[in-house]
Amino acid sequence: MNKTCRGFTSANEERRKSLLVWRLSAAEAKAVPAFTLIELMVVVAVIGFIASIIMAGLTSAQLDARDKRRIADVRQLENALQLYYTRYNTYPTEVSGANGNVSTNATFKTVMAPFMSGVPSDPTGPANATYYYYYDGKHNCGGKEYAVIFARQMDKPANANYTTFLNTTCAGVLDGEGRGGGVESYNIILGNSGG
Repeated sequence: MNKTCRGFTSANEERRKSLLVWRLSAAEAKAVPAFTLIELMVVVAVIGFIASIIMAGLTSAQLDARDKRRIADVRQLENALQLYYTRYNTYPTEVSGANGNVSTNATFKTVMAPFMSGVPSDPTGPANATYYYYYDGKHNCGGKEYAVIFARQMDKPANANYTTFLNTTCAGVLDGEGRGGGVESYNIILGNSGG
């Protein structure tokens, strides 16, 4: 009988020990530091807020960089057109069909081929109808006809020079294809028009 009691006692005791260990494990689990759901939600919200601030800053820098590239591209076109002028003593003419969006105008590309390897296109791509570079061989500025080149649209209005171009350079009189590109454009007068 002793053996049975012992067996019975030891089985009970094993069960009791396992329950005691389970209770300790559950109690220890409650004692382990952890985040509540609200704390986790606050952390996620703060991270999202910081990310949105960083993204806004990057977007502004990207827009500024695209505008700086546009100005550099227009200056590159200006240099090539000055080389053209040096050789032919005139700028490409409106009558020859050289006017228009420089990245899609076949005549402009052909006449400029000896002076530049490929015509630059706006950072947004050559098929964009809002952002592009425009050449006008006969542009009325202040009552005189000039050849002009301009970036049609800048991302940041602060990088545009249209108001100064219109009021100072052209004395308030501006007319021609593209009308100088509009309020958010960047314009350069090349010289007297060849027609």
